[in-house]
Amino acid sequence: MRFRFPKFLFVAFALWSSGWCQRPSFGLKLGWPATDAFKSQSWPGGKYEAASGRWVLGPVFELMLPWRLSVEADLLHRSVEYRSQGPGESLVTTGRVWTLPLMGRLRLSDRWVAPVVGGGLVWQRFTGLKQTGTEPAGALPRQPVAVHRNWPRELVNKTPRGYVFALGLEGNLLGPRFIPELRYTRWRTDAFRMPDGSALSGRNQFEFILGLMF
Repeated sequence: MRFRFPKFLFVAFALWSSGWCQRPSFGLKLGWPATDAFKSQSWPGGKYEAASGRWVLGPVFELMLPWRLSVEADLLHRSVEYRSQGPGESLVTTGRVWTLPLMGRLRLSDRWVAPVVGGGLVWQRFTGLKQTGTEPAGALPRQPVAVHRNWPRELVNKTPRGYVFALGLEGNLLGPRFIPELRYTRWRTDAFRMPDGSALSGRNQFEFILGLMF
């Protein structure tokens, strides 16, 4: 599946170029996920265990609009890792996931510290995935064989999509703006599934994000 760059960014750039947007802002966001991209699950004689990175990091671009509105686009990076253990099987899968949220945001007052709400669409892209280890061979006797594959057998969707909602505070203290927020993401499809079809990726995701905007 090819990754299509959202047309929303081109619309936002056209609005800014036409003078409707007041000014662009750039910054950095650092986050701590409360949920993993991969769920730990048990299966007869074995288990899947998640061990992904516990932080997200990336740049953010924001277009300021009238009436305390803005449009924001992030590009957040996170490492992904999970292990599969079973009879004659020991596999480790590692890689990266890039998340692109596109949100409309509303600042609820003009005070130095004000509540902020937002919502929009989000895309995810898994890259650099590698699965290594051993698994039983197909022929009898089932002896372990070395495995090195770039497409993990559990991966069913490389580019899931969903919806994102945010609630936080924005503080404007002598220049830079600090924006701590809680984000909730609802994915429309699963990224990983077990061989029997059971979901391995969680569709509900919560994150605490800290932004610094200039």
